[in-house]
Amino acid sequence: MTIWQLQVLQAVIEEGSLQAASAKLYRTPSALSMTLNKLEQDLGFAILERSGYRLSLTGQGEQFMRHSHELLRQHSRLESLTSQLRSGAEPRLQVAYDYTCDAGVLLQGLRQVQESYPTTELLISGYSQLGALKQVQEKQAELALTPWLPVFQQRADFESLFVQNFELVVVMADCMIASRGLPTERQDLTDLPYILPRHMDMGINPEQIFRISGQSRIRVNDVQTLILFLKAGMGWGIVPRQLIAADIAAGTLVELDIPGFMDRMSAEVHLVKLAGTVLGPAGEGLWQFFAHFDKEKHQQLQ
Repeated sequence: MTIWQLQVLQAVIEEGSLQAASAKLYRTPSALSMTLNKLEQDLGFAILERSGYRLSLTGQGEQFMRHSHELLRQHSRLESLTSQLRSGAEPRLQVAYDYTCDAGVLLQGLRQVQESYPTTELLISGYSQLGALKQVQEKQAELALTPWLPVFQQRADFESLFVQNFELVVVMADCMIASRGLPTERQDLTDLPYILPRHMDMGINPEQIFRISGQSRIRVNDVQTLILFLKAGMGWGIVPRQLIAADIAAGTLVELDIPGFMDRMSAEVHLVKLAGTVLGPAGEGLWQFFAHFDKEKHQQLQ
């Protein structure tokens, strides 16, 4: 049994077919099929159920896969650690953040990294609609500051630290209320235009989350444009509270509280990395800086 055989098995299960896995691993479907057949011969039992539309695990295969996941994770960490030991402090640290998060929470930690590892170049990039998390998933960034839901764990083997709470609120502009009236029932919202994200990464469909409808839709691809259109009275929408707190306080935007409809949704902002990745000294320094936020949260829950 080899690591490569386990990697092939994992790819086939994740992708659902030999054809899809072959594109991911840059091998032909026949080569992957031979690898899996050899693995089953070596083990002495069937791992895959091949009768359905998608390849799936047999009962024995499920037990085997649970243990092989941990072995693959350890192998990935060992490869990452070997690379770090070979090269020393990383030449660059790539950190992604979601525009819906307050990037200011990164500043103190990044300042400490800058002082401790002056030769490490910091590459900080902002993304819309969960794009930061996707950057980590695709290994284009080591760390991401992003809204976090437990369901994201199904997309990749993430490891995360709590940073702060995150609240979404339903709002519309005071100028729109003046002309169209204040919505008091769910039906009132369906008679008004609404503004929502064009799409979201990580397999999230905004309409499935909010389950909303409206007279007309405006789809935008970043949160700042969404806020701009809301303040202009183009429709109502759902926005992170911390990004519009000043507008709510000034009365430019008004929170909507409608019975039977989601008036607010609480989530969390996390710092996220792939569990199989061993961070370099600079990345580990930033990770440890935020570890105390996570520790304080768990102490409060005890």
